[in-house]
Amino acid sequence: MRLYPEQLPQHLQAGLAPCYFIYGDEPLLKQEALDTLRQAARALGFDERHRFDADEGLDWDDIFDASQSMSLFSQRQIIELHLPDKLDKTGSDRLRELLKQCHPDLLLLVTGPRLNQQQQKSAWFKALTTAGPQVPVITPDARHFPRWLSQRLHQHGMSAEPEALRWLAYAFEGNLLAVAGEIEKLALQNLPQPLTLALLQQQVQPHHQFNPFQLFDPLLQGKVKRACRILLQLRQEGIEAGMLCHLLARELSTLQQLQLGLQGGQSFHQLAGTLHVWSSRQPMMQAALGRLPLPKLQQLQSMLAAADRAVAVFDDDEAWRWLYSLCVGFLDAQPLTITP
Repeated sequence: MRLYPEQLPQHLQAGLAPCYFIYGDEPLLKQEALDTLRQAARALGFDERHRFDADEGLDWDDIFDASQSMSLFSQRQIIELHLPDKLDKTGSDRLRELLKQCHPDLLLLVTGPRLNQQQQKSAWFKALTTAGPQVPVITPDARHFPRWLSQRLHQHGMSAEPEALRWLAYAFEGNLLAVAGEIEKLALQNLPQPLTLALLQQQVQPHHQFNPFQLFDPLLQGKVKRACRILLQLRQEGIEAGMLCHLLARELSTLQQLQLGLQGGQSFHQLAGTLHVWSSRQPMMQAALGRLPLPKLQQLQSMLAAADRAVAVFDDDEAWRWLYSLCVGFLDAQPLTITP
């Protein structure tokens, strides 16, 4: 069963499952999901908690000993297991063994990072989804962020005018921790409702934050202004140009292979499956291919190569200029006028 964080309270009205897997890259939502489950467990007498990190130094026998022992003060316990970015074969085998040990007096809370398609096909992931609900936690994208903010304000007895809500979404995109703190501060001030744009701009300091993986989807969608804003913000946040070159090289290579395959008569969905393109991103990829013919993709590749060369000789400003030009180049099918 797949549950989203906002569905947990209703789910818990029917009782606790023996195991939950909370995974994703959004720290606020992950922490709140864990807190919700811990609180529900404590109300049912799970007073003892053990935490383990499944890294190379973990002695799995310690987890099994904890799962089979009861203290003098508690007959019900929580075991929290935090998975690394990659789980090795030993970890996979021992995790599946641990899942077989679940019993009514043991609650197993497993957390993990964002998973790719290959990881979601692994034996350990399938075992976790069989053992109990999975709770994916992801940062709301630009389309859904205003709705998330509206719900968050409502939880604190507040609301905002549409213009104010759009500004708040722009000011804190990608940074749920910061905006959650600001909303809590606003709630303490007993401000007139609904919140207006002028009031928010007076009370709140913008603090948006992006990660490098958020750059490419706007490019695929042709939203160049948004992509350029993310790019400039990434530079301000200290992201290295070389990291972006590496990520963009992989994405551009995928687009080029898709375009070559389509020209060779292959079906898009077959190609996308072969290249391990996430199903959620396939519509964006397919639409972008209609806007980016092979010669345009080759020009973008040459721009990226110029940025990479600048990185190699430590010319940071030159690298960022080429990355900015590359983003602009995603706008349409027109040939680029600036090329290396």
